[in-house]
Amino acid sequence: MKSLLITVLLALISRTVPFSIPSRRIQTALKSTTAENPMETTEKMTLEAIEFQNRLADKKDALFIAQTAPSVRVALPEEFGLEPGSLPSGIMVSALKELGFDKVIDTNTMADLTICEEATELLNRVLLRIERNGQNETQYPPVNDAPLPLFTSCCPGWMFGLEKMAPDLAPYVSSCKSPHMMLGALVKEYSKEWYGRDDPKDIYLVSIMPCVKKRPESDEKVFQHGDVREIDNVLTTRDIGQLLRMRNVDPTKLEPREFDSMFQSEEDMNSLGSGAGQLFGTTGGVMEAAVRTVYAWLTGKQLPRLELTEVRGLEAVKEATVSLLDKETGKGLDTEIRVAVVNGLGNAKKLIQALKNGEAQYDFIEVMACLGGCIGGGGQPRSKDKDILQRRQEVIYKLDRKLPIRQSHENPTVKHLYEKYLGEIGGEKAHHLLHVKPIYGGGDEKS
Repeated sequence: MKSLLITVLLALISRTVPFSIPSRRIQTALKSTTAENPMETTEKMTLEAIEFQNRLADKKDALFIAQTAPSVRVALPEEFGLEPGSLPSGIMVSALKELGFDKVIDTNTMADLTICEEATELLNRVLLRIERNGQNETQYPPVNDAPLPLFTSCCPGWMFGLEKMAPDLAPYVSSCKSPHMMLGALVKEYSKEWYGRDDPKDIYLVSIMPCVKKRPESDEKVFQHGDVREIDNVLTTRDIGQLLRMRNVDPTKLEPREFDSMFQSEEDMNSLGSGAGQLFGTTGGVMEAAVRTVYAWLTGKQLPRLELTEVRGLEAVKEATVSLLDKETGKGLDTEIRVAVVNGLGNAKKLIQALKNGEAQYDFIEVMACLGGCIGGGGQPRSKDKDILQRRQEVIYKLDRKLPIRQSHENPTVKHLYEKYLGEIGGEKAHHLLHVKPIYGGGDEKS
């Protein structure tokens, strides 16, 4: 009886609060009895999962869209006792449609979009250093409004940590939104043109993420515009596993389906991301993806070693130096960039202190709050296997090698977005939709 009252109350709340239920961290037990599951079972569900169930029950004509992060497809099989990466991503797409989603979009493409914007930021700052004859070298405090090193911004755990531990580093941080927030901005901006929805609230956009910090990130005021949220809900890999079990959906019995197009009128263009976008799922991946694109833009060729092994693996801090000059053709910039990759906020804090003390110098730094990056996110399946992060990471690397496109700027969907909707990479329209102040509490306006 108590569980029934909780369910009824939450259903009433979901009808009075347009998108999200407060107290994201609270969990409750929900007893479920459905036509598909006549046996009464108890699953411990997050409020986000309950909200999704309630919205689905009152779906009416709303369009339900899911987007899936790179590491979700790697770890989801573990929810069913299978090996990491043992189910094709197309099975995940089918499973999400079994849950009631109308469209499933690959967040990897938004990772590719992030790389185009962030690589532009990095390149502009490196060019500024050259123009100023080295005066844009790593310095603390900053000597101008585009200082080096440039820190990545796609990890909300890092962004929230930075806000507490070193808010003075904001000028050094990329203004790019995280990939899933970029999709939120685009879907709600073009809701009518892409999906025929005059009211963006008729689209219920759910991010399927490995990270519990994506929830408070999507709740930030800067990502809400009146009663329209860029992201309506965030479910984790574990949430999806629970929901599928409650519905008696066995992923191994499903036929794979392709990711959907972002554009309703252009269904032949699916949203499959590149290998570089897939790398976002592990520590070092954002760095590697960005370096691939910067080098290609400058030289017209891909990196001599497309796989930057120096920033791969699970070490706390990894470093590399990359030349931006093609010695055979002479194209590019006759300079090197010093890059660093750090995972774990404790390790990031040490690196920041070393930078402030003048003990380290870098041009580009990737930070992930979780050990291993997104593969080790708080919303991933729990495992007693001490090697699970390494095994998940190996799947990420294999997927990168298998995908037909391995550089973010070559993604056809990303090219189409710029050509038809965003204009110039890093331009006014792109900046308006895809960028935000790095310290969310610093204001509610787009940067």
